[in-house]
Amino acid sequence: MPAAFSSELTGRRVVDSRGDLLGIIADLVVDEATGNVLGMLLELDSGLDPNLLPWPTYGDHLLVPTEEVEKVDEDIHLSR
Repeated sequence: MPAAFSSELTGRRVVDSRGDLLGIIADLVVDEATGNVLGMLLELDSGLDPNLLPWPTYGDHLLVPTEEVEKVDEDIHLSR
């Protein structure tokens, strides 16, 4: 099931609370023991500096914890 769920979210846009595009989901971080989704790895939109954002980077991606998700529709909306 996690693989199917991951493929549904990969490629979706992630927007902040103002609706501005942060990036696209490249992958999910999943706890292998529990199956819980811990975070999203984002390919940042061009021109965004990850050092100015409140989340850490993981390689070339921004790591956004799932606790930041406000709602999911066509896009993933963050609470801030």
